[in-house]
Amino acid sequence: MKEQGFTLLEVVIATAIFAIGILAVIGLQTQVVSGNARSNIQTEQMLLAQAVMERVKNAPDIFNPTGANNVTALNNVDSEGNAGGPYNVTVTRTNPLGGTTSRFITVTVTKTGGFTGHDAVIRCLSHGNGI
Repeated sequence: MKEQGFTLLEVVIATAIFAIGILAVIGLQTQVVSGNARSNIQTEQMLLAQAVMERVKNAPDIFNPTGANNVTALNNVDSEGNAGGPYNVTVTRTNPLGGTTSRFITVTVTKTGGFTGHDAVIRCLSHGNGI
């Protein structure tokens, strides 16, 4: 009667194939987690930039009376604009149309430390008071 079962060589080969498969899944998982973290940061940056832009646009007076560039910086804020976070926000107001009351507003949000990614930048032409 012939004995049935696996030889030691077959078990070693099966284990090696299984290990290679598990390593591939672990590598994929780390890429997914990293991408998800970067995506969350970019979403927080964009939401913060939009919130700051809305505050600047709705301000009754967004103008610099001297007509020069006006730069405002918020350093180390969280995703809601409160102190103690990893984001730096820069708001720049320029007057590209000369003597008009319009201002070109640029809001830039930069993350410091950890996954930095790209800056979130939004731009708008405004007269203030939400216009």
